[in-house]
Amino acid sequence: MTAPDPVNPPALAPLPELWKAYELAQQHYDADLELHSSRMNLFLVVQSALVAFVAGQRSTVDRHWLAFFGMTLCAGWLLVAVSSYQWIKTWRTHMSSLGQQIKDISGVAPSSLLFDRTHRHNAVAPTRIFPRCLEWFSWHIRPTLITCCLPALFLGGWIYLSCTA
Repeated sequence: MTAPDPVNPPALAPLPELWKAYELAQQHYDADLELHSSRMNLFLVVQSALVAFVAGQRSTVDRHWLAFFGMTLCAGWLLVAVSSYQWIKTWRTHMSSLGQQIKDISGVAPSSLLFDRTHRHNAVAPTRIFPRCLEWFSWHIRPTLITCCLPALFLGGWIYLSCTA
């Protein structure tokens, strides 16, 4: 992808085409968000079942091999989580860009502009310390990001289980 030319900016697309592109981006974003959630839930169920099974094992040899399998599965889970999260962020950025173009042409601000921190901060405009801290926290620590950290938590658990055998 090439960088935009600041001297000769590209002509804005006609409004109906921008709205169509926005709707398609919204559909992709929704699908990727749902897919991310489904993948994370599947890995969570599989990992939880495997941890329960390993915790009940008496044999040390089986436990080490199962823990190694769990760690390998965690590494795959982490790769899937990060890749999925990157697609979600990509669609958010694209929707925000299209939303800004729509706002520039029509004066109507689509909700995707709230993906941009400046727009969101101006819309929320917290004045007290607790709401400001809450807004900062919710901006930087998103649920999709938290689910990307679950594999690391399970990886720590697998290391612990393999060492306590």
